Amino acid sequence: SPSLYQLYAPGTLWGPIGNDSLSSEKSTGWDIGIEQSFYSEKITFIAQYFSHAYNNLIDFDFLEGYVNIAKAESKGFELGFKGQITKNLSFHANYTTSKNLDKDTEEALLRRPNSHFQSRLNINFLTKGTIEFSLHSIGKRDDIEFVGYSSNRVTMPSYTLFNSTISYTIIPSTQIFLRLENIFNAVYET
Repeated sequence: SPSLYQLYAPGTLWGPIGNDSLSSEKSTGWDIGIEQSFYSEKITFIAQYFSHAYNNLIDFDFLEGYVNIAKAESKGFELGFKGQITKNLSFHANYTTSKNLDKDTEEALLRRPNSHFQSRLNINFLTKGTIEFSLHSIGKRDDIEFVGYSSNRVTMPSYTLFNSTISYTIIPSTQIFLRLENIFNAVYET
């Protein structure tokens, strides 16, 4: 069902937001996959295919506010890896690629990336400390660019973020940490 915000949010000088005539989304989906572990479950590989069909998908249009898209679909696959390399070192990675379409227009759904990769390396130290390095890469996605009073469909470029967190548990209920986000200062828009 649409949220109260999607139904009743007041408009702004730039246009409407809420839409009290929104219908509830309906979807049918399925996925099939395989997960296989090796070396006493220290290494795991995952592969999965998914497909979702939507009726009345709720989406945001900058000119109309929240709207229903009559028919949409999302199909794709995901590959994953989890590894406990040593007692103090683990690595996780997954890659997802998908095709997200408005079935009425056959155009890509807005703001949905065609690919997403993320990985995480965890290092434990001194029994209570952890260092984590993470990488998030978001693929290209369509959006609307507004120039003056006109708008154009554009493809937003992909971007990659590199983050790190260092934490140490002083006592069971107290932890200190330092988090660094977007370490290499990637320029991007969501």
